[in-house]
Amino acid sequence: MALNTEQLIEAGLKQRLIEADVLNQLRTESRRKRIDILDAIMAHYRLPISALYRAVAEMRGLKFVDYAQARPDAELLKKIPQALVRRKGLLPLLHDEPGVLLATADPDDRASIETVRRILGSQLRVAVAEPNTLNAAINRAYLSQAAAPSGLPTAAAEVDLVSLLDSIFKEAYLRRSSDIHLVQDEFGLRVRLRVDGELQDYVTDSVHDTTVANGLISRIKVLANLDIAEQREPQDGGMSYYLPPPIDSEFNVRVATAPTRLGERVTMRVLGQDAQDLTLEKIGMSEPDMLMFNKAIRKPFGMILLTGPTGSGKSTTLFAALREISSPSINIMTVENPVEYVMEGVSQIQTGAKVTFASALRSLLRHDPDVLMVGEIRDEETADTALKAAMTGHLVFSTLHTNTAAGTVSRLIDIGCEPFLIGSTMNAVIAQRLVRKLCSHCKTSHAATDEEKNLLDLPAETEAQIYEPKGCAFCQGSGYRGRLGLFETLWFDEELSKLVAKGCSEEELEQRAGPQRLRPMWVDGTAKVLAGITTIAELQSVAVKRH
Repeated sequence: MALNTEQLIEAGLKQRLIEADVLNQLRTESRRKRIDILDAIMAHYRLPISALYRAVAEMRGLKFVDYAQARPDAELLKKIPQALVRRKGLLPLLHDEPGVLLATADPDDRASIETVRRILGSQLRVAVAEPNTLNAAINRAYLSQAAAPSGLPTAAAEVDLVSLLDSIFKEAYLRRSSDIHLVQDEFGLRVRLRVDGELQDYVTDSVHDTTVANGLISRIKVLANLDIAEQREPQDGGMSYYLPPPIDSEFNVRVATAPTRLGERVTMRVLGQDAQDLTLEKIGMSEPDMLMFNKAIRKPFGMILLTGPTGSGKSTTLFAALREISSPSINIMTVENPVEYVMEGVSQIQTGAKVTFASALRSLLRHDPDVLMVGEIRDEETADTALKAAMTGHLVFSTLHTNTAAGTVSRLIDIGCEPFLIGSTMNAVIAQRLVRKLCSHCKTSHAATDEEKNLLDLPAETEAQIYEPKGCAFCQGSGYRGRLGLFETLWFDEELSKLVAKGCSEEELEQRAGPQRLRPMWVDGTAKVLAGITTIAELQSVAVKRH
């Protein structure tokens, strides 16, 4: 009912997902450790099994169908015996002029495909689907029919919850997911993964009912030290989760639960993945900004603020900056909620019910710090303590929720900070957002239109190439792979410090800063669009062109 291992590997090699020399090493290693070769390949390249099925479809010139697209034609489905549909994994999707589009996990099963062609009396076009996706779509199709058959495989009480949670975390790791959503809907458990900022469904080959959903949520609550008896109030917790070889990785997970109309839901944020590889260059900071930022983070005292909405990568940038300056000769201490990245040689305090940002920060000042990192400035007490620490000879890093770099000063004044204190301590403010990076394997280009040139502030006579997403097995059909930051940078010097101390407006600060000290986010994004790293649509989703 599915393609064999060698067929999948061959497609991966031909579509440049797998390198031949690496494959030989993985074969040797998998034999020695008695690990399935496909598991070894997926763990090494961090690719889900669906990527290899998509590679087969590309290699053979067939359409690939994911869970969202696997919506069958109800009338066609009724004509095919259910036993054949389930046993052979065949799903008729739509009937148009060229014929019926038939989804299968094994396009080489000519006999079954021919049987369906005779039953439907129509030409068939074969599409490829991953087996779990196909089975889930078949189950969904029969569940949604008025009289669901009694033989439908449902989630029984003996479902292995440990294995189910393992499979969810494994898929999240392979897809490089930042968040895992467990939601209960009319069909039972629904699992969604946030990949590069977009939500994707993750399906197993069987339907998991409310009993399994509740059991899985209870297991997560136990691991996260939450009250399993409390189902009517939101709860927050955390845990570490280990995935066995060949992945062999452990990561911290932030857990939040909430009651909904159909039962509890759980959201898990996966923290600190690939922490050791983080550098300012890898997160997308341009060379001019990086030079200025490196100067700012090496000053002996003052404050550096990262601003932006939740999930815009502020903590990641701070962590990369701390890694840049970390050395045995300086004492770095942090106050966070939660601790997202674990750093060697750094004292990290997690706030909670008994420890606030302000109280922890005051305590840290008595521990002879050189550099302090405050996870977030939320109130006047924290802001005041942080600014005074920056004034008394410490370098302080923190984050704040504002839309623009210049708006940070107004926000601090709104909180209750004195303008002279802000002016005398501020070294730099960086506003940032995350955009998706174009897939290097499949991105396509076209000559920029007049409208695009106008958006990117290019002269009409200039020739420029604009890149667009296409979609391939490497990026799982999205056209994008990974994310990077767009930055708006404001560098303070003596003139701007005096201006802020006098209580200038946001507009005046932007005007006086000029292009040398203020580089707008739109300008940074434009450079990355022209370099073929991201698209105009991604830039417009996070930044606004200002005149």
